[in-house]
Amino acid sequence: MQEQLEKMFFLSAEFVEAVDARGMTEREKNVFFDTELFCKRYVKEVRPGEIGCTLSHQKCYRKLVESRDKYALILEDDIVIRHNIDTLVPEIEKLLNTDEPRVILLSGWYWYLGTKTIKQHYCLARVYDAFLTHAYIINREAASLLIEQRPFITADDWFYIRKKGVKLYAVLPHLLDQDWSGEYPTSINQEEKKRCPGLWKRKIEICFHSLLLKFLYIIKRFEKA
Repeated sequence: MQEQLEKMFFLSAEFVEAVDARGMTEREKNVFFDTELFCKRYVKEVRPGEIGCTLSHQKCYRKLVESRDKYALILEDDIVIRHNIDTLVPEIEKLLNTDEPRVILLSGWYWYLGTKTIKQHYCLARVYDAFLTHAYIINREAASLLIEQRPFITADDWFYIRKKGVKLYAVLPHLLDQDWSGEYPTSINQEEKKRCPGLWKRKIEICFHSLLLKFLYIIKRFEKA
């Protein structure tokens, strides 16, 4: 992580200790996270890694709101920088200098509706939905909007975040990747998924949403990670 941060010498860095929910009791989980609403939204039981990830990002949002900073670049510890991000900093700062709640993804794995050029061959994509949370910039207005006392979503539920009022964009092509070498293992994908019974209406909604994402993929409105 330190090696990657050295490539972003133009930014000051603060390390935030992640929340580890694996040692939480069921009571503690329900105090800090709404497991019932999670089940209704995703039709599956929440895993400890998902709780920890969401609470860690909530922690970052609170730190931003409590600071005097206008925006923050949130990075997870398994990032790999693909391009010279410093060349785009002035353009990105302009986009974030607004009272409108905005998030700009620097990662891939998103579906988008349209683009506009911001510099040379880089575009700003208007995101419809996305996965992953390892690299994004968020302004104070968006952080304030996303703080919840008992969150119930995964940290990368960008569709929900967009529906909540955050304007969601992404740099195309994306600038940062995750390190899949295994040096920075994550427990989330290793944890067993348990489905919630019933909730057929929500299951149908999820199917329709998946079909729309497939359509955007077919018409080449998808940026892979």
